[in-house]
Amino acid sequence: MKEWALDLHIHSLLSPCADNEMTPALVLGRARELGYEVLAITDHNSVENAAAFVDKGKELGIKVFPGMELQTREDVHLVCLFEQLEQARQLQELVYQKLPPLKNKKEIFGEQWIVDKAGQKTGEIERLLLVGTDFSIEEAVETVHKLAGICIAAHIDRQAFSLWGHLGTLPSGLPLDGVELTPHLPRNPEQLQEVKNHGFAYLVCSDAHYPDSLKTPQCFARLEEVSLAELKLALKNQAGRTIRTLR
Repeated sequence: MKEWALDLHIHSLLSPCADNEMTPALVLGRARELGYEVLAITDHNSVENAAAFVDKGKELGIKVFPGMELQTREDVHLVCLFEQLEQARQLQELVYQKLPPLKNKKEIFGEQWIVDKAGQKTGEIERLLLVGTDFSIEEAVETVHKLAGICIAAHIDRQAFSLWGHLGTLPSGLPLDGVELTPHLPRNPEQLQEVKNHGFAYLVCSDAHYPDSLKTPQCFARLEEVSLAELKLALKNQAGRTIRTLR
């Protein structure tokens, strides 16, 4: 087995709150310089830039999982990852059906650009992406699993837009595949014990919206190969697969 440096929560310029410099070449080029080997592109409620990042990743020798940061009706964020683009696109279709019919206000929320792997703009999403869908937390997790994806509770140590912030705990009946902590906040011993009680190893991801948010790797996965099946084992400390974080 090998230990891989990874960041599984990164936004592109499709996310309205992200910088317009978050193009495939810039993000992946910087990631390669920093020593990352595995990334996931996880824009808000959309996967329309995932293909560009997957293709550019192949050019640069970086594995990119197509994904999404899905916002539930409770305003909880979930990182949803897939092995194949088609699975991610199926989730996108369902999420678009569950989004409220609101138009993006670019002057308030920011622009929502679709690009190709060269970073050329090919379209703009007019509907607002930075909003809760009509998926409940439970429905979202179930839907991702039906599409053969994995579902990770995003930045649970943040008060806003997190499962812990919403419930104050990790519900035992919710079949999550893992949890994420931010690199920016002090660790909560009670929270860490709860994560351990659920059998999880936590990820530390950047949730990068700006190029400067990508720092040196903080999280590493010991896997036999880079796949969602292997990652799922590592997130639960199973079969010798492990997650190691610097804090």
